[in-house]
Amino acid sequence: MSDYLSEVFGESGLFAAHFPGYELRQGQLALSRMVDQAMREGRHALGEGPCGTGKGVAYGVPAVYHAHHHQKRTVIATANIALQEQLVRKDLPVLAEVLPWEFSFALLKGRSNYFCLDRTLESEARGELAGIYDDAQDRQIDAVLRWAKDTATGDVSELPFVPAPAVWSRMSVSSEECKGEVCRYRDGCFFERAKDAARAADIVVTNYHLLFAHLAVRRETGQDLVLPPFGFLVLDEAHEAAEIARDFFGFSVSAHSIGRLARYATDFGDRKLADRLRREAEAFFSRVAAFARSPAYRCRLRAPGFANEVRLSYEMHSFCDLARVRQEDARLTREDRAAARNACRLAIAAMTRICEGVHQSDAGKVYWIDLDGKERARLKAKPIDVSGLLREELFGKTSSVSLVSATLTTGGGFDFIRRELGVPDGALEVVAATPFDFERQALLVVPEDLPDPREPSFVGAAVEVFRRVIDACEGRTLGLFTSYRNLNAVYDQVAGNGHRVLRQGDLPRAELARIFKEDVSSVLLGTDSFWTGIDVPGEALTGLVIDKLPFPHPEDPVVDAICERDPRAFQNYLVPRAIITLRQGVGRLIRSQKDIGVVVLLDRRIADKSYGRQFLKSLPPMLTTRRLENIGTFLKEAGDARAR
Repeated sequence: MSDYLSEVFGESGLFAAHFPGYELRQGQLALSRMVDQAMREGRHALGEGPCGTGKGVAYGVPAVYHAHHHQKRTVIATANIALQEQLVRKDLPVLAEVLPWEFSFALLKGRSNYFCLDRTLESEARGELAGIYDDAQDRQIDAVLRWAKDTATGDVSELPFVPAPAVWSRMSVSSEECKGEVCRYRDGCFFERAKDAARAADIVVTNYHLLFAHLAVRRETGQDLVLPPFGFLVLDEAHEAAEIARDFFGFSVSAHSIGRLARYATDFGDRKLADRLRREAEAFFSRVAAFARSPAYRCRLRAPGFANEVRLSYEMHSFCDLARVRQEDARLTREDRAAARNACRLAIAAMTRICEGVHQSDAGKVYWIDLDGKERARLKAKPIDVSGLLREELFGKTSSVSLVSATLTTGGGFDFIRRELGVPDGALEVVAATPFDFERQALLVVPEDLPDPREPSFVGAAVEVFRRVIDACEGRTLGLFTSYRNLNAVYDQVAGNGHRVLRQGDLPRAELARIFKEDVSSVLLGTDSFWTGIDVPGEALTGLVIDKLPFPHPEDPVVDAICERDPRAFQNYLVPRAIITLRQGVGRLIRSQKDIGVVVLLDRRIADKSYGRQFLKSLPPMLTTRRLENIGTFLKEAGDARAR
């Protein structure tokens, strides 16, 4: 073994010399070899690396090697901030310390993640930073302004709290709102500094939204204007890429979108136009909301003409005329003309989306109406299929794209993710071995005699199982739910049973996760966002209870459209999506080689239905049982074995 990866990962290699007690992880080395081969041969690759593989280091080593030896920049796109932070604060600094090859790296997020002094001063001039929020948000404003005086990056993630959207939106701008080169504060712009650092870096860490913005701008202009040019691309958490692409290439427009333009109209000196814009926007979206509540609407829009946008369109055209006049007025400052230019672009984009939604002019998109808790309407759209776009703009224009995740396969193969993302034929494939001994560390329980989850008696039976699991695990249980209805029903019955029971929504997500880790006997109940991203090694998470197989909701507009198009959508889309989500949920349990625990799945369909075998085949090879009383026996025997 004389290649550079062996010299890094081998038992007498660089990592072994740097880290006492280092043990070679074969799965990590296999994943790293796949990425290296893809980069060397200009191929695409699909790599599944289960929890504990060390994926960031696995693809980081070949990225560093090829940057240093072949001057090839790698962009790493991730689905969440936590992974970005791990890469730039832990994985890449470790590689810089251990590897003998010099390289540089940078983190680049979307513009709205960075503090904007120009926007803040405009908000202050309008009186939007004082006395219009509740006390908590006023305190947040003061804290952000103090932080802004000392921050080196202006990155919102540096704050010790998550600012309310209403607060941060007054201190940041989107790319559409930025005044660009004419901004008086451009020399000190935090986002421009981050872009400059990315242009100089060998490895750029970013997010999917910025990557897709790069693809969109490059498709329109033929230039690399968002991200710097790159030779290699790594998509981490790649199982989320298709849904994020659907979000990005879709749209959402509401009365609030027009309200932003009305504020511009006031700034431009035409209060009457501002009032008309607000009035017509309110009237239009009220009609949209009324249609959504009518018997004619179910799940999504199916025919054009459900609302009339003509009067709103007339006022929007008047606004664009006003903005264009200001844009060409030489008496105004460059900043004021730039603001008018951006406002006109925003208005055109908003009205284009409204007209598209009303007339449903793109057969490749699904359109629907979303009502918030106050019955206010948003008109929304998403592309149904993004595979063609990604095949052309992503895989077709990048020499090597490596897709990596803990959950890429369904039923043992990559077919689903290939279809979803448009991965061309000929891509390399690797399923890395897990570093955990699931047959020793974990037990899967599918309780017998439970009702079908679709039956009314299911919730009551689920409550009883939760009680028994919590008792057997002495608290230390995470409950993952497919609906708030089931979550709240269980919470109402198990809260106050002697263990602290935490519920999603009662506190911020990060705070709930922190308490759950620290209060070892506590119980945490969560829905969607807790199926991924929560990392609780050790005994604090001993029992994992999942209420149902996580099939996508049939009333989801994209799901509804896919099912209408594909007679085999259940097998081709619904089952693979549910398998990946279930694998993510089960992945919360075993996070280290010392962990032991039980997965209790309350959905009998995994044992009774023919498609259940596909789910079982996709899960780690755990011991299985139908009897809840075996939980205590397993935990005791596994604990005794661990102690030995």
